[in-house]
Amino acid sequence: MVSHLLSQSGFSFDRLANFCAVADAGSIAVVAKGDASRQSLMSRQIRELESFFGVELVRRKGRGLEITEAGRELAAIGRQNFNGLADYAARCRGREWTVRIVASNSIAQWLLLPRLKAVAEANLDVKFEIFHEQTREMVAGTREGTYDAAFVRKDSLVPGLKHAVLGEIGHSLFIPVSIAKKAPKSAGDALATVPMALPIGGWMREKIEKMAGARPLRVTLACTSYLQAAEAVRSGMCAAVLPDTALSSLQGQRLHRLPLADRFTLCLAWTPRNVDTRPALVKLIATLKTEMTI
Repeated sequence: MVSHLLSQSGFSFDRLANFCAVADAGSIAVVAKGDASRQSLMSRQIRELESFFGVELVRRKGRGLEITEAGRELAAIGRQNFNGLADYAARCRGREWTVRIVASNSIAQWLLLPRLKAVAEANLDVKFEIFHEQTREMVAGTREGTYDAAFVRKDSLVPGLKHAVLGEIGHSLFIPVSIAKKAPKSAGDALATVPMALPIGGWMREKIEKMAGARPLRVTLACTSYLQAAEAVRSGMCAAVLPDTALSSLQGQRLHRLPLADRFTLCLAWTPRNVDTRPALVKLIATLKTEMTI
């Protein structure tokens, strides 16, 4: 089957590799780095791949390119197979192979990084790259092979991903004793009486506002990440609603902690095709499941 594929005009590994690079960058010009002849070559190679497969891989969007659904699928297949070959070459030469993991900043800071040493000790030939994205981009990037594993909420999973449940993460309102000597009777009461570090927007901000009801919030700090809010709590400046994984960063602080009802299920997600083309990932994912269980 492979020999039949390679014997036909219009397909080659060079064409596929260049298309994957364009799909990653979103632009032929970026990949060509200003070289007009190389830009022309890549444009021709993409047209040849489109003719070979009989599908549209890219379409014009303004001055740039948009990768079609068929193009994203081809790029995912190519990306995962090239990564598998790169892994194999690295292991044959006694070098480290690379694993790309994506997670939110707070999960990376409070769950992944503190436990990564144990994962590395069980996988001595692995080099890690840690990324952070919004949930939608984490899911899409993992499904398309940009990332090898993702830490995502269970309710964000889509078809095409395998997953393992790591556990549930709750949220609590953390209040420094320096701004509230006595623990408030309820989180709702506290929201209206203590200075708060709150997300600028998003689902958590909506939940907090709903919890406060008609009572006005005392928003002293509007921030874009749990890490920023946790630092404000640690300094004694504000109270904040944080995932319970933040406890590790607040040890030694004098705090009131009011648990909230909101919880989510955290999962480790990956694509079956990525594991099929990169057998070394099987052990790595098994170690992540074991070490990252909550």
